[in-house]
Amino acid sequence: MKNEQLKKAFDYVGKIISSALLVLLVIVGLFLAYYLISARMVAKNPGYEPKIRLYTIVSGSMEPNIKVYDVILDFRVDSPEQIKVGDVITFRSTSNISKDLIVTHRVVDIKQVNGKYEYVTKGDYNPTPDSDTAKFSNIIGKVQMRFPQLGRLQFFLATKIGWLIVVVLPALGVIIYDIIKLVKLIKIKDEGSSINSNGKTEEETIDKSVDDIKNSDYLNRLSALKEYESR
Repeated sequence: MKNEQLKKAFDYVGKIISSALLVLLVIVGLFLAYYLISARMVAKNPGYEPKIRLYTIVSGSMEPNIKVYDVILDFRVDSPEQIKVGDVITFRSTSNISKDLIVTHRVVDIKQVNGKYEYVTKGDYNPTPDSDTAKFSNIIGKVQMRFPQLGRLQFFLATKIGWLIVVVLPALGVIIYDIIKLVKLIKIKDEGSSINSNGKTEEETIDKSVDDIKNSDYLNRLSALKEYESR
């Protein structure tokens, strides 16, 4: 009884682990597919801006709200009016300190210069606003979601060992688990419907044997009756 309960418990845990690994592989696969599609579209059309982008934070300028190794999800902004004071945006910096770098800071003020929108930005941790405003033409997107410390997984996956542990081994584990389950099912099926040399099942063989015994007994009685009458 205990062995059966342990077996059921192990099977249940195995199913949970298998499902979790499968979900992880699907998520990683979707992200990879999205990156590949976006990269191809950008390569064909350098001016193309993807609707969704992911960035890993590598500085502490937005702490404690956004920390180093957090991953942010940006949605493309199609019009200047979509950006409000208090929004966190990602943009290509024109500041002398961080020129051409991609920066994620909070909007603290909005200005119009020569009819064009410019945004005064500041890191939550920084004591002063950025030295230059963010122009709408340089804005990549507005932060919609944060994934705490997911960047650590990204950097780990970038290594050969990380790719092996997180992607290859779980995939092999799922495949092996499914193979073992399939072998068990085939074994159970074979045991439940074993075929004898004449192509009949064990149940049919047993029924035939019983009939043979009955027929043999009937013939013996009939033979004894005939012998008695002949006397």
